[in-house]
Amino acid sequence: MKILKAFIAGIRSVNRSKRYILLVYLVSLVIAIVLGLTLADTIQNSLGSSLAGENMLYGFDGLWYGSFSEQASGLASTFDPGVVNIGAVLNGLDAVLSGNLLEGYIGIAGIGILYLLMWTFFSAGFISIYAKSVERPSFFQQAARFFPRFVILAILAGVLYFLLFYFLMNWLSNAVNALTRETIDERIHFAYTVVKYAILWILVLVVNMLFDYSKIITVMEDHKNALTAPLKAAGIVFTNFINTFGLYLLIGLCWIVLMLVYGLVALRVEGFSLAAILGAFFLGQLYLLSRIGARCMFYAGQTAMCSTISKG
Repeated sequence: MKILKAFIAGIRSVNRSKRYILLVYLVSLVIAIVLGLTLADTIQNSLGSSLAGENMLYGFDGLWYGSFSEQASGLASTFDPGVVNIGAVLNGLDAVLSGNLLEGYIGIAGIGILYLLMWTFFSAGFISIYAKSVERPSFFQQAARFFPRFVILAILAGVLYFLLFYFLMNWLSNAVNALTRETIDERIHFAYTVVKYAILWILVLVVNMLFDYSKIITVMEDHKNALTAPLKAAGIVFTNFINTFGLYLLIGLCWIVLMLVYGLVALRVEGFSLAAILGAFFLGQLYLLSRIGARCMFYAGQTAMCSTISKG
């Protein structure tokens, strides 16, 4: 079965790129530390030697947070109790699912774009490693070589995502409102809302998969024109849709299981002792490292699938 074969081949390929996965994690960690130190300084200045500071040693002080959040601006305005533990994952997931990822402090959006460019650069290197099973290409040389073409693909994907979240989302929301305007049964409204998000996110996943294959084709075939790569990728994806989408869903399911396991374990971490804080920190870092590996698994598995389809 092509799906299982590509999945296993993807695991083997990811195993070959462990040091680069660790490198991406370290770069991400440095960015997070810089932002964290800036935020920590703001919080420290707010707490000082106050009673709220003492209270925070034993638990969260809601009164202090209410006062802090009203006065916070810039990066500090993004701080809330949900940035720790499983809340960080759920907040991010909610922002993605609702299409509100770019709302809030504009600086965070800028950092997100910087991180996206970093991933665009590294993804070229990862795909180059996964596409070359015999020869071992230079990771950074290949990343630099394909980066301009990958940036164009990222811009094209961004345009499509914007059209989906802005125009299609508004159209679907208006359609749901029109269909449920005269009904008082919340179950009907909920059902239509589920269908709305299902349509939207199936299309988002297909677009994401399509541009993954566009990157893979660009590397495997050294495709020069980034504008035509999605058209060639569409031919591969839609003529083999059961295999390509099935593999995408399988890897996505593994990522969801990973997220659920982290959530269940993270909820058990309690207390404000040094051991509890360090335990929560290392658990979170392990989850972030595994997320990077999961993203690489998409590239590796789909590269193996593309190679199998091309040979077949």
